[in-house]
Amino acid sequence: MKDRGRVRALPSVPTVLFVFLFTLLFPAMSRGIIYIDINSPSGIRIPIAVPELYAENEAGQGLNRKIAEVIATDLKISNIFSVVNPGAYLERITELSFEAAGISFSDWKMIGADSLVVGRVSANDDKLFAELRLYDVSTGKMLTGKRYSGPSLRYDMIAHKFANEILYQYTGVYGVFDTEVAFAAKKGKGKEIFIVDLSGEKVRQVTGNGSINMFPRWSPDGYKIAYLSYRKKNPYVFLRNFLSGSDRLLFRYGGFKSPGSFSPDGSSLFLSISVKGNADIFKFFLEDEKLTKVVSNHSIDVSPSVAPGEDKIAFVSDRTGYPQIYVKELPRGPERRVSFAGYYSTSPTWSPAGDRIAFASMNEGKFSIYTVKPDGSDLRQIVFADGSCEDPSFSPDGRYIVYIYRKSGYSEMRIVNVTGFGDRLLLKGMEDMSSPSWSPRR
Repeated sequence: MKDRGRVRALPSVPTVLFVFLFTLLFPAMSRGIIYIDINSPSGIRIPIAVPELYAENEAGQGLNRKIAEVIATDLKISNIFSVVNPGAYLERITELSFEAAGISFSDWKMIGADSLVVGRVSANDDKLFAELRLYDVSTGKMLTGKRYSGPSLRYDMIAHKFANEILYQYTGVYGVFDTEVAFAAKKGKGKEIFIVDLSGEKVRQVTGNGSINMFPRWSPDGYKIAYLSYRKKNPYVFLRNFLSGSDRLLFRYGGFKSPGSFSPDGSSLFLSISVKGNADIFKFFLEDEKLTKVVSNHSIDVSPSVAPGEDKIAFVSDRTGYPQIYVKELPRGPERRVSFAGYYSTSPTWSPAGDRIAFASMNEGKFSIYTVKPDGSDLRQIVFADGSCEDPSFSPDGRYIVYIYRKSGYSEMRIVNVTGFGDRLLLKGMEDMSSPSWSPRR
């Protein structure tokens, strides 16, 4: 992948934002066809053809190829589809492809395609219009079709959204191709916050203050990131608003601070704050700037992650001598240790369904990724590697986990299915990557 590891500056319009309108061509066809187990490690992949879209005007030239390429890449990394080699295609998509009997499905069936993506695109004044359709080759029936409009620069988001629709048609679950991962990585003498898309080809820099910036955490709407920064010499938590492009210093209370997770409604932020050498967990209300203590102990309590229903919170505490994962019933319920994988456990994160907690635990000198139920039962190791695997974060559909792999000073970002299968590289080539945080759907 030629752009993997290349950092691109954020353009004047925040790239995490876009405005797309879409219409469903045939509402009756929006119902998913559920016959594929998306978590099956050995399922048969569906052969799908994704030819270049038909360009309706000169401004659409180039976009027709780029949109098709992004859709094809998304479907490949899903492990559900195999994209038929474009060199085998016998038919081009033309204006006639959108008329009755305008597609020769026998030609697509001859090259082994079970499914076919057909589309057309036009553009003017930096705005594009695209129509995309998914066909079942064996029956010639359209499974779904949508029209989109939006900025030409964000053609990739149109492609991602339709790839999500394709996945839904065959699994009953929408994909996460339009999501991104925020993370920290070394740059120069400092450490900055970056964002990468799920192809690993587009890396964009968020901060650029030359200081140390760490622990990015997405808000539930995907339009804000909380992070720790030493830009003012002391460690403070900032809130980056992508709508306004501004940073807000949340408060100055306490010593070392680190954001953990937002509340499900986005109105508050759970974080750890050190006061006189002892770290406790607090809840900060963004609107009235009220700070309340949630977990307090004579030991160190850090890395809070709140459950989707905000009825529980997972966190790290060294109250037994070594850091382990605990779960507390909110607001004032009991606290229970749930990690028993190794002697040092850290970085808890809740699944979107609230049924499991992922964390990293050290055993035999290296960290591995585990998941466990909130009551501490059903422990599963999902990553086995010759180096350390750290900082897990769930995808918004709960099917994947992104994490950092480290060995001998080298780091890379990887994605694995929650079953432990389908482990793949997301990003390499950047130094000291850490704290990946998977964005919500937007």
